[in-house]
Amino acid sequence: MDLERLQFRAQILQKIRNFFIEKQYLELDTPALSTDLIPETCLEVFKTDYIEPWSGKIRPLYLVPSPEIYIKKIIAQHKVSVFQLSKCYRNVESVGRIHSPEFTMLEYYTVGADYKDTATLTEELFEYLLPPPISQQQDPFQDLRPPFIRLTMEEAFVQYAGFSLAQNQSSYQLAEQARRLGIMEQQDTPFDTWQWDDLYELIFVQTVEPQLPRHKPVFLMDYPAQVPCLAQDVPPSLQPKTPTSQENSVMWKQRWELYARGMELSNCYSEETDPQKIKAYFEREGALKNRTARVPHKIDETYWENFKDFPACSGNAMGIDRLIALLAGQSSIETVLPFTLNS
Repeated sequence: MDLERLQFRAQILQKIRNFFIEKQYLELDTPALSTDLIPETCLEVFKTDYIEPWSGKIRPLYLVPSPEIYIKKIIAQHKVSVFQLSKCYRNVESVGRIHSPEFTMLEYYTVGADYKDTATLTEELFEYLLPPPISQQQDPFQDLRPPFIRLTMEEAFVQYAGFSLAQNQSSYQLAEQARRLGIMEQQDTPFDTWQWDDLYELIFVQTVEPQLPRHKPVFLMDYPAQVPCLAQDVPPSLQPKTPTSQENSVMWKQRWELYARGMELSNCYSEETDPQKIKAYFEREGALKNRTARVPHKIDETYWENFKDFPACSGNAMGIDRLIALLAGQSSIETVLPFTLNS
C-alpha cells in the first residue's frame, strides 16, 4: 500500500472516532483473547494456548471473531452507548477481494434505540465520512449517499426469487423453490436433507443477493426468525398474516444487513434482552457448534446472567476494510490493507 492510501485509511478511522465521540459514545478497547466465546455456527475461530510461566499449565484461549462478548458485559454494568474499532479474527476464511481472516470491525451500540434508529445513525455516519459533492452532475459518491433503500427480506424474496418466505415455512417448500429456480443440488446431499435455514441461505446467496440494487445502499430488513440470532422478534402485531400462519406466530427478527455497491457491509440487531431467551440460544447453538465446528470452543454458561438488567439497545457490526475500500473507490479490501496474508 502506498503512503497516500495509508494516510486515507488513517483519516477515515479518525473520522469514525470523531463521529461517535461527538455524539457522546464511549470508546472501548476490549481484549482480542477470550477464554470463551458466543456460539455462532456460521463462523470458525482461532484457538491458541496460554502457558502459565511457573506451573507450565496450559489454558486454551480464542481470538475474538467480534468484541461483542466483552462489549455487552460493559453495557450491562454501565448502561452507556459505546463504540469500538478493533481487529477481529475468523478461521476457515478465504483471502481475497472482500475476505480476510484478520479484519477491522467497527461495533456501535446505542442504548434506548432499536434497529430502525441504528439505520438512521448509520446513514448519518456515511454522510459524515463522505466528501461534499462538487455538484449533482459530478458526484462519484452519489450511490453511497443517504437516504438508503429500505427493503424487507420478504419483499426481496418476492421481487428477486419470485416467492414469499412467509408462505414457504417448511424445508420441503424451500427445497421445491430451489429446484424451481434451477439451483443445482448434489447427488449425495439432495435438498430434501437440508434444514430450512440452510436452504434459505442458499437461495439468498445465489438468487437474491446478486440482484440487490446498486444505485443506492440497501438496508435489507426483518430477517427470518428461523435463522437463529440474538435479535428481538418483530412484534406480533407487525408480523404478516398468511393463510398458513398461526395467531401470534413469529416469522421475523428485528435485524438488518447493509449492502453497498453489491458488497455486504454490516449486520444490525435490536438486541435481545430476555435472559431466558439468551440462555436457550447459548444452549441450543452451543451444542450444535461443538458438534459441528472444526474448532470447538468453550462457552460461558453464565453469560445470560448479564441480561437480568440489560437496557434496551441496538448494535451494529460493520466491516471497516470494506467501507474504506468503497470510500477509496476500490472494489477490493486488499488495496486498502497495509498487509495481507498474500503480501
